[in-house]
Amino acid sequence: MPTPTKHRQRGFSLLLFGVLALGLGVGLFLSAWNGNRARLERETNAAQTLQEAKEALIAHAAAPADINLLGYLPLPDIGILISTPKEGYEAGNFSGNNKDYSALGKLPWHSLGIPPLTDQHGECLWYVVSGRFKNTPKTDVLNWDTPGQIDLIDSNGALIASNIAAVVVAPGPPLSGQSRNLADAAYTRCRGNYQASNYLDPVNAANAVAGEVNYFAGSINGRVAPNDGNKKFVAASGSAFFNDRFLFITVDDIFRPIVRRSDFMNSLLNDFQAQIEQPGFVIAGPKGTDNLTCKEKATDPSLCRNWKEMFFVTQLRDDEAQPPGCARVIIFAGQKTAGQNRVTPDDKQNKANYLEGANLAAFNTPIAASNHFDFSPLPPAFSPDEPWKDIVYCIPAAP
Repeated sequence: MPTPTKHRQRGFSLLLFGVLALGLGVGLFLSAWNGNRARLERETNAAQTLQEAKEALIAHAAAPADINLLGYLPLPDIGILISTPKEGYEAGNFSGNNKDYSALGKLPWHSLGIPPLTDQHGECLWYVVSGRFKNTPKTDVLNWDTPGQIDLIDSNGALIASNIAAVVVAPGPPLSGQSRNLADAAYTRCRGNYQASNYLDPVNAANAVAGEVNYFAGSINGRVAPNDGNKKFVAASGSAFFNDRFLFITVDDIFRPIVRRSDFMNSLLNDFQAQIEQPGFVIAGPKGTDNLTCKEKATDPSLCRNWKEMFFVTQLRDDEAQPPGCARVIIFAGQKTAGQNRVTPDDKQNKANYLEGANLAAFNTPIAASNHFDFSPLPPAFSPDEPWKDIVYCIPAAP
């Protein structure tokens, strides 16, 4: 028969075991909790660096000193600057970088004036820019109607977003087959190399999603598109063959701050009005602006070329009452509204894709269908809070 002492010893042992088990459980819980917290902090920091990169690229496009450069994004960092290995700088023009061909490389952090941004695994961010939005070589026309050439799909190939201007990419840790060995001693900050398939997934095209990989297969280092079409990138982070994380930049993201620049709209409107008021200007074409030559007479030629399609000009009728001192009108068409299409050349010649209400009904060339244009607000002024509104300007007399 057990003695009281043995009972006490056994009870103490059970109590001690329970305390140890509880301590172990708490320790495991705290370890798991700390691990999850660390992971969440890393992911939060990665999301923040992607956002910082996005904001830096938008600022680059929206705030250049030269107003003719509004809207353009830099070329990626391809590890070479004027034939010398160098990291962090946007590339100069390079082989295969044709007009309207999209391009990718690492984020050009030095050219953007920011530190090298990394993801949660310490890898420097990568960057893809639509061909129409890159600054070299420039597309024919760049404005808020210009579609981007990047689409995002999920792991099933379903479309997530389309016609994106640019994306910033967190490449994540290397997957099987990816080599991130140092290619040149000059790469002291981000290190590694510039072969896109070593960072953007997958290495093996057999693991593509809907036939798509996250680089431009067939080009040097996978860095430039084979044509000016749209390219699909796969946002399937966490799958066996994809761990790239994307943050995209839309066309609206770029132009939202641009239209708030008073020098942008003032320069644009003043330049067009000055050209149309020149002696000998003849109203021609479905918008009345066919004789407006941006190259020869514009103060800001690139700005004029990019935004000319938003302008309409016509002569007011003599057989109807005219507003005092108003013989012709210039209309600046705002952003497109639901149902308006501005993609094809035919779309761009159709006034219904630009004008609304009274302005649509009254406009015709070379003589207006009527003089009943919407002249509000007075004085005419573009509102960045209502960028879709037509703005009608009077010109006192024909030259």
